[in-house]
Amino acid sequence: MKIKSFLAAIVYLTLMFSFVGLYAQQDTNVYNQVEVSAQMPQDKQAISNFIFSNLVYPSDAVGSGISGMVMTKFIIEPNGTISNIQVERGLHPLLDAEAIRVIRLIPGQWIPAKIGSNNVRSFFYIPVLFSNPQN
Repeated sequence: MKIKSFLAAIVYLTLMFSFVGLYAQQDTNVYNQVEVSAQMPQDKQAISNFIFSNLVYPSDAVGSGISGMVMTKFIIEPNGTISNIQVERGLHPLLDAEAIRVIRLIPGQWIPAKIGSNNVRSFFYIPVLFSNPQN
């Protein structure tokens, strides 16, 4: 009985370390320079139209006189999803949060960047323009 338990433990540990090894070999780098850049799920005009039609100027910021561009930055994953949306250059916390919300809503599957024949994680930037509704 002890031999069966010992062998089962060895098999279990061997499998566990194999999976850990596979996970550790995944490329977790995020690339700025790639051979083929990531692409939007739609053309630029369609994305711009989507952002414009879904962007809401925060009511708490109306009257602040703030207009301008929030530069968003995010990662396009090898499977075409986006992650880690953040503000690279912001205007105001409320406007920054709205920019992130709208980027998160962009429909469709992104085309990931490539190095060689491998899909890789890469950064992508999209500006979000705000104009104060009182101007």
